[in-house]
Amino acid sequence: MSSFGEILSELRKDKEITQKKLSDIFHVSVGTISNYENNIHFPDIEKLMEMADYFGVTTDYLLGRCESDLSPDVFQETFVPGRTVGSFIKSIRSLRTDRRNALNLILSDMEIRATIDRCDERSSR
Repeated sequence: MSSFGEILSELRKDKEITQKKLSDIFHVSVGTISNYENNIHFPDIEKLMEMADYFGVTTDYLLGRCESDLSPDVFQETFVPGRTVGSFIKSIRSLRTDRRNALNLILSDMEIRATIDRCDERSSR
C-alpha cells in the first residue's frame, strides 16, 4: 500500500495544484506540505480530516489503510429512484455467488455496449 505522503502528493497532482497552493488552502508552510509528502512529518487529526474533506476521500484512504478513494458521502447518493448507492451495494453483498457472477456479466456487457456507442458517436461526426 502507498504511504500518506505518496497519496497526498498524488491527490494534489490530480487536482493540478502546487505545494504552495495546497499550503495556502491548509494554512501551513510549503515546507510542511513537502514534509508531509516526504513522510517526514504528519498532520494532526484536525488537519487530516480537513484534507480528507478537501480531496473528497476518507481519512483511511489518506493514511493508506484502504484502496477506495470514495468519499463516504457517495453511499448516501441516490443511485436510482428510491435506492442509494449504499443500499444497492448492500443488496449486491447479500446475493449468492452465482447471482453476483451473473450481475458482473451484465455489467461487463453494458460497459462494452457503452464503449461501442461512444465509438459509433465519434465516427458519425
